[in-house]
Amino acid sequence: MKTTIRILSIMLTILILGAFISLFQNGIHLSLASFWKNFTHLIYTLTHPASMTFQTESFMHEAKYDVFPDFFGFYFYTLTILFLGFLLSLGLAILLILITFQLSLNKRKLLIRSSTILESVPDVFVIVLAQMFFVFLFKKTGILVFEVVGGAERPYALPLLTYSILPTIFLYRTLILIFEEELMKPYVELATGKGLTGIQVLMRHVFRNSVVSLINHSKMIISFMLSNLIMLEILFNTYGLTWFVINHPSYEIATMSVILMFIPLFLLEEWVKKMKTKVVGG
Repeated sequence: MKTTIRILSIMLTILILGAFISLFQNGIHLSLASFWKNFTHLIYTLTHPASMTFQTESFMHEAKYDVFPDFFGFYFYTLTILFLGFLLSLGLAILLILITFQLSLNKRKLLIRSSTILESVPDVFVIVLAQMFFVFLFKKTGILVFEVVGGAERPYALPLLTYSILPTIFLYRTLILIFEEELMKPYVELATGKGLTGIQVLMRHVFRNSVVSLINHSKMIISFMLSNLIMLEILFNTYGLTWFVINHPSYEIATMSVILMFIPLFLLEEWVKKMKTKVVGG
């Protein structure tokens, strides 16, 4: 019951924000009557998605097209990049963590300092640099390793790899702090005294107990990845959800897009909470 109330309250907030944004579309119309009219129109449109259309400039006139079902192609592409990017980033971050704690103290500090510098690199710079590198490689060798920008088909490999760089560093930095805090606790010394190796202590105990802290940072991590996703889709021209919203700006499409992004993220959060309870026992 609490989950249902929470979902409805968040969706209502999104609708209110969408109706408020509509007051600034095609000029400023700050009036309660306009707000209520657009709010009710939003509810009708979202409950009758088949009626949604968008405009695009054709050669001689403005043509209207139905939003659905083509919209789902943009939507599922963005979800795929988002979730695969998160899983790839998490896997790489965990691998880096395991490597880091097998190094000597001086090498470990050097690696952590390097990650601090890389974390400050803007996402735009990383995306453009990756594109330039593979264009340069193609010009020199004639080999197109990955699709650099969107075209007839949406690229996956290069956007996904590029997208996962900064989240990997962010997750790595977060896990470093969590692991270092866990390694100072008495149970680590007890486990080591029983003959467990460093890697066994990390995987059996430290990682398991770090899950809670990592989940507590999950909202910040997802927010970070969503902000990077906007720049990724624009620069790679990948025809994803944010690309669609930016190129077809209307408060109906924007509100619907936010709601459709919210639903899977909310369900994932609820599932992760249940998994957390199973893993840590409370």
